[in-house]
Amino acid sequence: MENFNVGITLMVIGMAVVFVFLGIMIIAMNITAKIIDVINKYFPEAIPEEKNTRKKKQDDESEIALAIAAAIRERAGVN
Repeated sequence: MENFNVGITLMVIGMAVVFVFLGIMIIAMNITAKIIDVINKYFPEAIPEEKNTRKKKQDDESEIALAIAAAIRERAGVN
């Protein structure tokens, strides 16, 4: 019966230590988030400029397709 009591005591102590550690970790994460918000207010990150190279390529392909369609129509003699 003594081993059972020691086991229960160790389990309760272990669970309490983990619970306290998780509480401290949550508090530390919240404090860090607030500090980062203050830092970002004074030193914001630069937003990279998006390049629309993909759209330009699609426009070129659509112009080529239009030219091919016009050439086929002209060759077929359709008005």
